[in-house]
Amino acid sequence: MVVHSDLQLHVSFWSPIRLAYGLLPMLELLDRYGQDADRLLHDAGIARFGVMDPSYTINVQQEIKFLTDCYLRIPSEALSLEVAREYGLRGFSVLGLAMQASEDVLSMLRLIARYPRLAWGMFDGTLRLDVHGLHIVLRPQPRLGNAEGFFAERDLACALVMAEEATQQRFPLELVSFRHECAGDPDRYEAFFGCRVHFGARETGIRAAKATALHPLPQADARICAFYTAQCEAMARSIDQPFRYADAVRNRLLESFVMPDLPTLAERMFLTARTLQRRLRREGVSFSQVLREARKERAEQLLRESTASMEQVATHLGFSDAVAFSHAFKQWTGSSPQHWRRSAINTLASPAGGVQETEG
Repeated sequence: MVVHSDLQLHVSFWSPIRLAYGLLPMLELLDRYGQDADRLLHDAGIARFGVMDPSYTINVQQEIKFLTDCYLRIPSEALSLEVAREYGLRGFSVLGLAMQASEDVLSMLRLIARYPRLAWGMFDGTLRLDVHGLHIVLRPQPRLGNAEGFFAERDLACALVMAEEATQQRFPLELVSFRHECAGDPDRYEAFFGCRVHFGARETGIRAAKATALHPLPQADARICAFYTAQCEAMARSIDQPFRYADAVRNRLLESFVMPDLPTLAERMFLTARTLQRRLRREGVSFSQVLREARKERAEQLLRESTASMEQVATHLGFSDAVAFSHAFKQWTGSSPQHWRRSAINTLASPAGGVQETEG
């Protein structure tokens, strides 16, 4: 076990680019309260399908507008606490998996500090561990306007929810404080945090005992943590890559049990077929090109790795029948599906591998 000495970390979660799927918890609450999520997303300039895409990014101003509009529209005195309960570790994708396998709660927090762009926080802050305990202090963030209190409550409440999920028990806090005044029932906040909650305080933050922060997590595993941390590294780098509709279309085609046509896929992405085609053309491709490449990839996988009949393969790829599929496959590869499958199986069975034959 690593022995943690006193430390102090300055962390900034204010990132100009955000992953849109962090809005999913709020979408669930909008549905629960009967609010028009599509309207609010549209007003913020966020594509509805993008919230379900792990690579779709938005800017922080879009996120603030959307969440602030939700905060003003949903009739809940403690919306921040409700949102926090919807996150948990599952809401943080591979970062959540890495946190769950961390050594202790302090290690979890340090992991978040290492990859703040994957965590959707809104504040700069300080994490300090000393003889008096674990302290997390959030600095004022005027850019959040009148919703600053909501975001502060959400971020601290979310930290508690994650700690309790990782420790698999109630996580004892000693103190919670907020600079803003309480807009709801103070007793509800104290019941949620399990300790005294001071509003109108000098600073916003939480405090927990040092031993609590260093208590080993039940699912701690250094190798698993390292594995998911490497994925966090790759995901953090990918945020700077421009989003491509061609990649989004390809991924949705490959994930579908039966590959859809253009109108069906566009509807699933909350777009019109014309809009989707126009955005693909801007990237220098067409839907038919992406569909052809996805069909070829899936066809070769099914022929090589399954015993599916030609009729079943044709159905998976969205062809009308096996004849249409066979004709298209020969255009792609120069070989019939049956011959390609035999050749692929023979190649896999050969110890030295081999070169796939094609029909003349």
